Order: sequence, then structure tokens, then C-alpha cells
Amino acid sequence: MLSLGRTDHDSFPTAAGELPVLGHLPVLYRDAIGLLRRSRSALGPLFWVNLGFAQRRLFYVGADALDLLRAPEVVMDHPEHIKGIVGRSMAAQDGPLHRHMRSAINPSFSPQGFAKEAAAAIASAIAAKIDAWLQQESFAVHPAMRDLTLDIILRICGVPTGDIRAWSRAYRELFLGVYPIPGRLPGMPAYRSDRARAWIDDRLRKLLALARGGGAAGSLVEMLSNARDDEGEPLSDQGIVDNLRAIVLAGHETSASILAWIVIVLSRRSEVWSALCDEHAAAPDAPVPMSAREADRLPVANAIFREVLRMYTPVWFIFRTVTETITLSGRRIPRNTPLALSPAQFGYDPSLFPDPDRFDLSRWRDRSIPPGPLELAAFGGGPHFCLGYNVACVEALQLQFILVRALRRAGLVPHLEGASPKHVYFPTGHPTAATRVAFRRC
Repeated sequence: MLSLGRTDHDSFPTAAGELPVLGHLPVLYRDAIGLLRRSRSALGPLFWVNLGFAQRRLFYVGADALDLLRAPEVVMDHPEHIKGIVGRSMAAQDGPLHRHMRSAINPSFSPQGFAKEAAAAIASAIAAKIDAWLQQESFAVHPAMRDLTLDIILRICGVPTGDIRAWSRAYRELFLGVYPIPGRLPGMPAYRSDRARAWIDDRLRKLLALARGGGAAGSLVEMLSNARDDEGEPLSDQGIVDNLRAIVLAGHETSASILAWIVIVLSRRSEVWSALCDEHAAAPDAPVPMSAREADRLPVANAIFREVLRMYTPVWFIFRTVTETITLSGRRIPRNTPLALSPAQFGYDPSLFPDPDRFDLSRWRDRSIPPGPLELAAFGGGPHFCLGYNVACVEALQLQFILVRALRRAGLVPHLEGASPKHVYFPTGHPTAATRVAFRRC
């Protein structure tokens, strides 16, 4: 087998715009998908991207890229600066350890295992936040959604609501570790991330001890403390802590972006808001959806969720490493090659979505078949398909349902203040933090 030597490195082109030290980080921050689309057009489906500070990855944006998530020769590979965040959670594992964790945790996130109490807690949190937004002249959308989704996931985990502000600060600090800036001196991103991880893990262990002592009934922590894999083996305490840390981070960061873009779309596209209002008016006494399976009775809300997810995919890159030489688009990829794939690229593939830069609900409304693997690429694929898919769907449906109900009762409409927001891509996709929405009289 081959190792990735200099000749192998030079046989693939590098995306345009690489800077000394920072690499492609500046352009990735403001236009990651644009860079990938331009590079594919100019260079083909294989090219190097420098994520900053010499963190180079060979991006593959071919039509069969999603198949690599099922290939045994392509395994999970987080850079060192990200391993400090995900630890030894199933997000960082392949093989037997991943199967052990996944089979133990899966039931808690399945439609059957996602307890009605959890869906009710989500609806309660959303309703409380909307009531608070109604009292404000305007609110910053993405920060508000971060607070909301963190509130939701911590409630599900059994964290007292009075502690949420401290958890929010800790997770903001933890996420600094995503940036590939070398050094761990006090005040540097990696140092602050490590310190936040220690704070989070200490509190997760206390929650786990409470659950093992009979407390935290009905919480996700209690479910995981009692979880067993397919062989009847329990998760280790450290395994539970690592997975909870990753679940809370991923569960609120990505959902916050999706919900923020939903509100932004409703605020800047009157025809979309009108369609959602019409759907609600047709069944004004319908109950709040409590399951992702209820998407069929809310085709407009479901289409908005799907189209936002297509155009504004939060997780735009996935890291992998090649363990055996493989062939992609007729090119040999040597073992140990650090790969990167982009789930977001499929949303802009004109063969899948004609005129992909256009927001179009008709892509999803009145469909007779559920979304396929490529259409669900935003949630990954293969054995690492996102556990939180059903939760994200429930959050999106409930937010729209409760929001349109509240605003119609008050005679208000959402209004985007200022210019249309930009999509910031690094480290995960989200609208600019300064984007604000106000509720105004019809």
C-alpha cells in the first residue's frame, strides 16, 4: 500500500485562494460552498483545501461521495484539536466500539423511544421563548435560537433550567476548540476549550451519579445510564459523559442554525409566510405536532424545513481518512490520505435540484415518497447518520406551528430588519449573529 508522499500530494490540485498560515480559512468562513462549487467546476471532484494552520484535507465532491460514509476503507478521523471536544464518543469511533455505543443509544432517539414528555418539553420551551420575543421590539435570531435549542436539549438531559446560562457560556467556550489555532497558553482557544470541557464533564458526571441514585427520572441521562447494547452490555460512565457532551453540542448548534434560517425565511418571504398561515387556518384547532411522523399533516411546514435544510446545511464538511488505497473518479487515493466530504454539496447539485440557488417549496410539497439518502445528506449517512434527525424535525415543525398560531392570534407578521443576512460557514453554517427579526402589525 502507498503512503501519502510528496508526489501523491502534488498529483491533486489545490483550491484557488490559499493564503499563508490561514490557508482557505477566510473564504471558508464566508463562502465555503461557493469555494467547493467553483473548485469542482475548475479542478474536478478532487482537490486540496487548507482549513488553516496547515490542516490540509483532500475534498471529494463527486456524485458518489455519500457512498464513502459506508465504505470500510474510509474511517472517521477528527483532527487533534477536535478530538478534545468529541472525546471517545461514538462520533469519533468506527467498528465494534461505535456499534456498541450506537446500539445502546439508538433506542432513546428513535420515534418510539423519543418519549411524549420530551416532545411536550420542546413545545413548552418554544412557546415560552415566543412569548418572550413578542415582548421585545426585535431579537437577534441566531443567538435566540441557540438559547432555545440549548434550553431544549438540557431539559431533555435533566439539567435544572436555572443553570442554562452557565451551560451556554461553557459550550460557547468549548466550541472554540474547533478552530485549528495551535497552542494552549492561557486565553488561547484550545486552553479555553479544555477548561470548558472540564467544567461540562464535571457536571455531566454529577447528573449521571444522580441518575444512578434514582434521580433525574425520565431524562436522557437516566435513559443512557440504563441503556444496553445489542449484547446486553452497558455504556461506561466515561462513554456516557463523552456522548452526552457531543450530543448537547451537536444537538443545539445545528438545530439553532436550522431554526434561525426558518424564521429568517418566514420574515423575508411573504409568500412562504402566507402559505404557512393558510395551512394553519385550514386546521386552526389541530394539536401541536409531537412526532416527526406528523410531518405529513403539515406539508408546508415540512417543505419549509426541508428547503431550509437543503440551502443552509449546518454541517458542510465531514472528516474521514483512507485506510486502504481506493479509487475515486478514476484516481488512486493512497492510504492515510486525510479526506473531507461535504454533505451540503448535494443540496446544490442541479441534477438533484434544478435551479439550486432558488428557494422553492414545490420541491417537497405533495411528494408521495419520503426523502432519500441524498436528500437527507445534511444528516450524514451510513452508520454515522445523525441520531438527532427526529428531534430536529420535531423542533422545526413545532417552532413553525406555535409561531404562526401566536402571531396570527396577535395580528402580527415577522419582519426581517436590515439587509438579507449572510450565511457564515465556519466552523458550522449559521446566519450572521447580528440578524434581527421584529413582529409587526399586519
